[in-house]
Amino acid sequence: VTISVDGMGGDFAPKNVVSGCVQAVAETGVNVVLTGPQDQINNELSQHQYPSERIHVIHASEVVTMDDPATAALRKKPNSSMRVAVDLAAKGEADAIVSAGNTGAMYALVKFNVGSLPGIDRLPLAAWFPHPTGRSIVLDVGANVDCKARHLLEFALMGSIYAQEVFNIASPRVGLLNIGHEDGKGNDLTRETFPLLKNSDLNFIGNVEG
Repeated sequence: VTISVDGMGGDFAPKNVVSGCVQAVAETGVNVVLTGPQDQINNELSQHQYPSERIHVIHASEVVTMDDPATAALRKKPNSSMRVAVDLAAKGEADAIVSAGNTGAMYALVKFNVGSLPGIDRLPLAAWFPHPTGRSIVLDVGANVDCKARHLLEFALMGSIYAQEVFNIASPRVGLLNIGHEDGKGNDLTRETFPLLKNSDLNFIGNVEG
């Protein structure tokens, strides 16, 4: 597995990003491609011992800052560390992308350069929440402001697949986060979403009270 990593993403880049990549290579066996200003990345790598054949650096002269609008990543900074990392996955040269940088910019780059599955309109952010018997996946936790019912159905589908593939749960339960567990609770959005989930092939268990 090869992971492209935005070497300049986050508040403490590239120091912490490089350190994390070295740790990931040692603990998981993945290969990493770090993108960013080559001199800076190599300087940080020189502070560590690591298998040189497992971490590669690709030069990117620009950096997407936290204050940049998403459009800047798409149009004004074609050689940013984030853009180069995303393009590696878009070309099939990386299996996944990691960035701790500007979320809106990352969303836009992935949406337009990598794309989504057919029929999927919105991309969600996922988070693992504690659960008495393991972990739950909650979608969406911040990528979309206003959603329609069909978008929540898409999120449920993606979350279910994630649970199957990553958590090895054969038939993940899917709940609709709401103000109460009874059918018919909630606002227009949740009430419209409920029958879509109920009539889907997902293992829908109903409303889940926050």
